[in-house]
Amino acid sequence: MAAPVFDQIADVYDETRRALDETTLKGINDMLGKYGCSSILEIGVGTGRIALPLIKSGYEVIGMDISRRMMEKARAKGMPSLFLAEGSKAPFREKSFDATLMAHVFHLLDNPQSVMREAARMSRVGVFAIVRKRTGTRFWSSLYGGEDDSDCSKMTESFDNEAERKFYHERRARFRKIFEKYGWNPSQVFLNWRREQEILETYPPDDLKVVSEVFWNENMEERISRFEKGSYSSALRMPPEMRKEIIEEMRSSSHSPLPNEGLMRPRHEVYQVALWKSNRLLAP
Repeated sequence: MAAPVFDQIADVYDETRRALDETTLKGINDMLGKYGCSSILEIGVGTGRIALPLIKSGYEVIGMDISRRMMEKARAKGMPSLFLAEGSKAPFREKSFDATLMAHVFHLLDNPQSVMREAARMSRVGVFAIVRKRTGTRFWSSLYGGEDDSDCSKMTESFDNEAERKFYHERRARFRKIFEKYGWNPSQVFLNWRREQEILETYPPDDLKVVSEVFWNENMEERISRFEKGSYSSALRMPPEMRKEIIEEMRSSSHSPLPNEGLMRPRHEVYQVALWKSNRLLAP
């Protein structure tokens, strides 16, 4: 996890993320309550988007993060207890908490197993994580996000005519030329949901519960705005000129034979809460 990246996006982080809906929050509460957890350490607390609602629900939550600026935002919103530390080197004794919690952190970890074991060391019950499961192929992800050929074939099957299919393939090739120009691999961009699913497959949890399904619409300007503000950590790591070229290509692509709903289809994500029990993670 690169602290400088999140220090840079701290000021725009909340405004470029959707607040968790009540159904998702209830699902998290239910999962923690199922195992009798009341004291929580959130690793990667960020601006407190998860921790603060849990505190309001009656949990005792301590936050830990490597980004000082993100935690300053959490403190300004009323987060009482915060520690600057890495997930693999936490300053707490064994079983200091009922549980540790990570929300959309896995894709940022170079060595998730070491962080999970450290989290288990501090947890009486185990390590909980909020993960997302994406459904379907998204138009923009398939253009510049490294979708494989089978996903792109599914996308083109949904188009009505040859002009739409031609537009799609031409634009995909143009985005890839930008990536090649700057030595970037498209398959390494926007790995959030893929990385989370890899963790679930590599380290099967002891419990996994679907807590909500979320549908929402996003227009072109909202997506471009997030790129311009660098609110995606992967976009912020891009050279400024590369990000500028991608934004210009996105604006150009908005003038297409595809209807607007073809460019920006409703997004669907499934939110899950996973639990790995401490005794299993710590087993030799």
